[in-house]
This record gives sequence, structure tokens and C-alpha cells, in this order.
Amino acid sequence: MKKILITGGSGFLAKRVGDYIAEDPGMIVLLPTHSELDITSKDSCRKWFEDNMPDMVIHLAAISDITECEKNEGLSRSVNIQGPLNLADCFREFGCTGRFIYASSDQVYTANRTADRLNKETDTLAPVNLYGREKLEAEERVSSVLPESIAVRMDWMFDLRPGKMNYLKNLILSVKEQIPTKHALNELRAETYAYEVAVNMKTLVLSDASGGAYNFGGPAYGNSYDTAKAVYELLGEYMKMPVGDLAVPVRYESARSLAMDQSKLNSIGISFRNTVDSVRCCLEREAGDVHSFLRENGGAAWT
Repeated sequence: MKKILITGGSGFLAKRVGDYIAEDPGMIVLLPTHSELDITSKDSCRKWFEDNMPDMVIHLAAISDITECEKNEGLSRSVNIQGPLNLADCFREFGCTGRFIYASSDQVYTANRTADRLNKETDTLAPVNLYGREKLEAEERVSSVLPESIAVRMDWMFDLRPGKMNYLKNLILSVKEQIPTKHALNELRAETYAYEVAVNMKTLVLSDASGGAYNFGGPAYGNSYDTAKAVYELLGEYMKMPVGDLAVPVRYESARSLAMDQSKLNSIGISFRNTVDSVRCCLEREAGDVHSFLRENGGAAWT
């Protein structure tokens, strides 16, 4: 039996990853609460490792709201930089022999002001927001402690499980309420199905992939407007409602690409669907949740 620590149990992704990995009878998933493990405290981390001795770590806890990071830089830094560094130090100190994987972000690529270029792990980076800079610094500092560790650069995620709004839920409400949403012609990015992240995270944690950063999300389908139009068409068929004018094209003052090149990840046998195919998969797997979501939610969609 292998014990795996997954941090961030109250967040969007950690519970989903934990639920999937826990289906494996050879894995024991440990999802401590903040009161049980305060990642910002080296003493708390050391005590937790001493008591539980995990074999592997998937670190997903973070302050990922860009605005919140800017408002509270001290807390953001302690969670997003000191937190993973504390865990890495303890992982090395207690001689853990499995994988150490931690969440980074596509926000490290925010300086890419083109509308068509795919971002590669080898690019020279200069993130334009605090969250992206924190994630990049965390990558550099953790890799200096654990060269074999893996940083997964993830993009926006969606599914239909209960919880906060996300890309797909927003567009479903848009169709239900027939309220248009705006999408950029000069932006390239992807949205990734959380279930796929969980499946691929388990594959990665059990792999012999070399350490370093990996782009860990779906390939872009097209620009954000073309992607939204294709998703709306799927939803129109699924919900049997008109969607013709719901995607409104806009053009940002500055082009940008957060789309990630998948070559390095594909080379170790891991791949993701593009945004449109991911939505199709989600609608098939979570059909019951679509109806529950529509029954429980109303009002205007986001724009």
C-alpha cells in the first residue's frame, strides 16, 4: 500500500484527484484539513510528515485567485511559495521515495502577447501578474530542493460537480437564459476537464518521468471565440435550444496566448483532449449533473 498526501482538500481539484486515486486498492489517499496540516508552517509540515510518513505528494493547495493574490501579497506568498517549499524540505528530510508533484499554472506564460503561439516549458518566462510570478518562483525553489520533482502547469478547469461556477457551467446558464457571452478573437487558450486531470495525475504520479515542468492541460481548439462557438453548438444539440448568437466576438487591446504545447507531456505517454472534445466527454460522463445544475441554478450568466 502506498500513501499519498494530497493537499488542498477544500479546493476544486484536490477532492477530484483524491476521489479518483482512492479507487485504486493499492493507494491510501491522505487529504488533511488546514488544521491538521498548515503548509505555511515548517513545524506543522514536519509534525505531519513525522506522524504520517507519506510515500508520495501531490501538492494542489494554493491561492489561485489572481485578484486575491494582489490584495493580500503576504498570505499569497506564504501559501504559493513557502508552502510548497516547506513540503519539499520535509519530503527530502524524511526520505520519501515516491513522486513529489506540485501545481503550477499557465499564468507563468502571461507575457506571451501573440494570438497564435503555443507556450513551451523551455520558454524564457516573465509573468505579468503576481500569481504567475509566485508560481514561477515556487518552481525554481522547489526544483533546487528536489530536482526530481514535477511542476504541472495547469490551465482553467471545469466539470459539472457541485461547487463554484466554471467555464462550462457558465455557458450552460448562458444557453438556459439565452444571454450572450463575450469571447476574444485574439486570445488562444484551453479549458480542461477536471476528470481528465485526475486520471492523468495518477498516471504521472506512478510514472518514471524525469523531473521538471510539464504543461498539464488540453491543447487549444482554436481562438477563444471559435472554441466558444463550437461548445455552444454542442450545448445547443444537448439542451435542444438555440445558440446561434450567444457567442459574441470581441478583440482585446493586446493579443495573448496561454495555450500550452503538449509535446513534452505526450512524449511520456500522457495526453489531454482539446476543449471541445473535453466538453463532449463531460456531457457524456456527467449527464445527470447537467440536469441537476439546470434545476438548481438560474439568473444571468457571466459575461
